Amino acid sequence: MLAAKPLLEVHDLRTYFLTDQGDVRAVDGISFSMNEGERLGVVGESGSGKSVTAASIMGLIDPPGAIVGGEIRFRGRDLVSLSEREMQRIRGREIAIIFQDPMTALDPVFTIGSQMTETLRIHRNMTKKEARTVAIDTLRDVHIPSPEKRFRDYPHQFSGGMRQRVVIAMALLCDPTLLIADEPTTALDVTSQAQVMDLMLGLANDRGTAVMLITHDLGVVAGFCENVQVMYAGEIIERGDAKSLYANPEHPYTRGLLHSVPRLDEESKTLYSIRGSAPSLTTPPQGCRFWPRCDRATDLCVSERPEPCHGEDTNECACHFAGELHRPHQGVDA
Repeated sequence: MLAAKPLLEVHDLRTYFLTDQGDVRAVDGISFSMNEGERLGVVGESGSGKSVTAASIMGLIDPPGAIVGGEIRFRGRDLVSLSEREMQRIRGREIAIIFQDPMTALDPVFTIGSQMTETLRIHRNMTKKEARTVAIDTLRDVHIPSPEKRFRDYPHQFSGGMRQRVVIAMALLCDPTLLIADEPTTALDVTSQAQVMDLMLGLANDRGTAVMLITHDLGVVAGFCENVQVMYAGEIIERGDAKSLYANPEHPYTRGLLHSVPRLDEESKTLYSIRGSAPSLTTPPQGCRFWPRCDRATDLCVSERPEPCHGEDTNECACHFAGELHRPHQGVDA
């Protein structure tokens, strides 16, 4: 029996921002895939290329940004080669996105209802009455109280958590096959974060929607995602199933991210942090991009870019010494 083809296939994607100071290699040769119904977490520091990856998939890269190489195949169709008109038929209907800030994602001068019905009338060719019914039902699905009344309200009349629920509802209106959630809980308090993530998990399970969750919150990823990929300086440096990656991180950067999360079961006076800062994406290091911050870097790391390979566990890791984090230190001065 042949294995089902992936829903999304990204191959050697390169998205650069072409500036007078040089090309900013925001996404530089990443490859990954997602299956139907999969929940994938994309983690890393700010500036690692997470949101640019999402924008590239959605076809939302504006000048001076440009996709300069690679393929993004959705159900076998290369999205990079599509015209804007063709992409509009896919965006919002088959692939939807939840943006980081719900207040900027919603138009403040139109009611929630008018924004939702417009989406339905464009993408699903519904009458005004049909669209109103579906919109109210979807608001009810995301646990908006009194949806018939709130349908007529404006964005500023909702709390932050409720606005995020509205944005989720709008993303789900057309039953997309792939939902990209770009930092969906950043602006929310801890209680609202938990409620929104529980809501997304339930909806994903009920509808069979594949979800790409972009976040810097490793705790959220652990509770939501089946698979995880870690990005650093425009590259994917490690990926694998969430359980094995959290239990046995192969890359020093992944290990550093996990160690920097405070734990309630350990007493420590000092919170761990990765030394240094991310490199310039205009002139990134020639070898491994993490070596200037890595305590275990060798001359090989400085001179040669590591290729993704499998370490001791099932993780795929772009490190010359994957699986050897406990070897004797033979580093170089950063």
